[in-house]
Amino acid sequence: MGTGLTFDEYVDVKLRPSPRADRAFHEGAEMERDEMFPMTTAAASTHLRSRGYDCRPAMLELLVENGTIQLAQPDTWTREDVDAAAERFEEHEMFVPYAAMCQTLGCRYVDFLRPLREAAERESAKWGRAIPDSDQYFVMHRVPPRSDADSIITFTLCDDIRERLERGEVV
Repeated sequence: MGTGLTFDEYVDVKLRPSPRADRAFHEGAEMERDEMFPMTTAAASTHLRSRGYDCRPAMLELLVENGTIQLAQPDTWTREDVDAAAERFEEHEMFVPYAAMCQTLGCRYVDFLRPLREAAERESAKWGRAIPDSDQYFVMHRVPPRSDADSIITFTLCDDIRERLERGEVV
């Protein structure tokens, strides 16, 4: 398994609304998923960055120019084209800093994003207000990988953020 997000993991972690979101928001996310493709080169680059790959439009253009990826139409990226680019970036270990950190820690990018999102949802429900799913609000804990188990990442709310919430301050 690679370090970056697969398309399905991207949908689950980045597009799936929280359980607290209303039905209209859920339907909007499904529509967004269905309407993502085809993408322009710029949109494909942004999408791949959100999946953990250090991708710029010029890099995608180079993949097309050298024949690694053959687009059916210029500047029109299908899901298959984007996934093929992701495979190339994975193969050459071209990751954004957080995904590279995950590689170093012995986990996948999704193993960082999913527990961070779950921690934000848990704390939002506990405090009755939205806590962003940002690592700036949480302390990351890691159980190192063992011969028979992958690395495990968990998050707890930072003490200063918890104290601000207890005082009723905005975070």
